[in-house]
Amino acid sequence: MKTKEEIAIEIRGLWTQFGSHVVHKDLDLTIRRGEIVSIVGGSGSGKTTLLREILGLQKPARGTVKVLGIDIEKADAATMRKLDDKWGVLFQQGALFSALSVFDNVALPLRELRGLPESLIEEAVLLKLQMAGLTPNDAIKMPSDLSGGMVKRVALARALSLEPDLLFLDEPTAGLDPALSDSFVELIQGLHDELGLTVVMVSHDLDTILELSTQIAVLADKKVVASGPPEEVLKVRHPFIEDFFLGKRGSKVIEALPELSAEIGIRGNDGK
Repeated sequence: MKTKEEIAIEIRGLWTQFGSHVVHKDLDLTIRRGEIVSIVGGSGSGKTTLLREILGLQKPARGTVKVLGIDIEKADAATMRKLDDKWGVLFQQGALFSALSVFDNVALPLRELRGLPESLIEEAVLLKLQMAGLTPNDAIKMPSDLSGGMVKRVALARALSLEPDLLFLDEPTAGLDPALSDSFVELIQGLHDELGLTVVMVSHDLDTILELSTQIAVLADKKVVASGPPEEVLKVRHPFIEDFFLGKRGSKVIEALPELSAEIGIRGNDGK
């Protein structure tokens, strides 16, 4: 049984509804500290909506969402500001401010929430850029000067600026070519190992999901139909899991991961 100290996020009886359209119904999910959890599901399953509800950006119709022991719906403004210090978010398109330099984009959370001296902000920003694989020369660039991969890294540096316990990633490798995607996955894995982060990721990229995740939560039928380590989730008999993970594309990705393929019984090119 998980103790309160082990639980980073706890969702119980969640309903999400827009008019008569129900997206989530009695959804339950528990995420332990220190895990890398991928939330996966088909189009319209409410993956990003669930992420927004965890972050308090959207209210569910009913149910509870607790983050680090705090009930998001009941939290006052002061408590939510404290939570803002404890999580970082990398949005799908990076969401950089186009009128601000790389340096100022990364410095923004520090300036808004901490009121630190500018000398300490400069030191912190350069450190976060280095952690994200960027150089001091990149700090003076504008977002319009950056490649897609660099935008992701700057957004990651900004997400890390307040040294969070939780890191949320919305489609972190979307739009990246395979080499850049692999590099970004290695970066996230390294930061997780070094900082002990709890990472919650929404993704449809099979390579990223299977290479990075310690846990997978599958959204289907308006709820979480499977949650656990990849080797356990892939054994669950459900149409979405079989189509998404064990189809032609998924089988090829799994075959490239010997430990996982051996665990679930996929060998060679037979996909079985």
